[in-house]
Amino acid sequence: MCKVSVIVPVYQVEAYLPRCIDSILAQSFQDYELILVNDGTKDGCPAIMDAYAARDGRIRQVHKENGGLSSARNAGLDIACGEYIAFVDSDDYIAPDLLEDAVAAAEQTGAEQVLWNYRYVDDRGEYDARLSFEDEVIDVERLGLAAYFYQYWMPYRHGQEAWSKLYRRSIIEENGLRFAPNKEIFAEDTLFSAMYLMHTHRIAALSKPYVYYYQRGDSLMGMKKPALARRLMNLGIRLFEYAQACGKGDELYAVLPVLCYDKLICKGIRLDPDAEDVVAAMQDMQGHPVMRTLLRRLLGVRPLLAYTIRTGKGIRTQLRGRLFAWRWLRGDVRGAMALVQGREDAAK
Repeated sequence: MCKVSVIVPVYQVEAYLPRCIDSILAQSFQDYELILVNDGTKDGCPAIMDAYAARDGRIRQVHKENGGLSSARNAGLDIACGEYIAFVDSDDYIAPDLLEDAVAAAEQTGAEQVLWNYRYVDDRGEYDARLSFEDEVIDVERLGLAAYFYQYWMPYRHGQEAWSKLYRRSIIEENGLRFAPNKEIFAEDTLFSAMYLMHTHRIAALSKPYVYYYQRGDSLMGMKKPALARRLMNLGIRLFEYAQACGKGDELYAVLPVLCYDKLICKGIRLDPDAEDVVAAMQDMQGHPVMRTLLRRLLGVRPLLAYTIRTGKGIRTQLRGRLFAWRWLRGDVRGAMALVQGREDAAK
């Protein structure tokens, strides 16, 4: 058993993979294994993986058919033996003190997760830290899980990406946590991190940007996102179901309706490239019991009022959210969609 398992999914990144692996092998902290998961890549990545594995015994390889990012990360989790888990995307690279500082923070504070900052990088150079937060230890039990969502999660003060956190493998395995299939869920990091958060008592935050998040035009984040609205609605449903299953439903009663509306459903409707697919998704989801529960709660005073008090968002957000839920529940899908997109005239 090693201290950290670093999992790197590999797919069509021949030009970037050596830089990523080199940054991991250059870590000042040495007690780790590096799991490279070949997710059915068709380029020269397998040869690169083989060459590095021949040089360093800490490197383990998984070769599998293409199944998407979630499938690759899950394959790495299935064979990981580290006390902690860290994910690195194969077109990014990391600072040499990341593992050392993250493990030290976890062990000094007893935190179940350590999170850190990152910076954007492109072919023109490096940019400032992406997030504005300070070094701190957050007692989630004392603060309250709902308050953490309001203060840190929903305003994106803390990143939700899997590659911005150190996880305890015991928590992942004891609770059967895995990444949802990409065809069903968009932003699988968000769902995984939210589920893990429900088992977290203490968080150590490191303000230093340790990850260099490379921006390239052909990356997954830069590509068109088919069925985006549908997959984000699925995310909201899965998150609600998981909160109920692990006994956090009451604590998150007011949080989840607004989170799903403001951060998931609205985002999907606005950014989905196919408006008719959005309509079809909303029509299909209209009868889903979880979606109806979320929409009915959105009609109530408590969720949106709590959101306004906690985040400072005004009465306009409350009114639009309630009208959106009312329209959707009564079957006026296009009217609800146009309201979120700000195109009231299009619905008439």
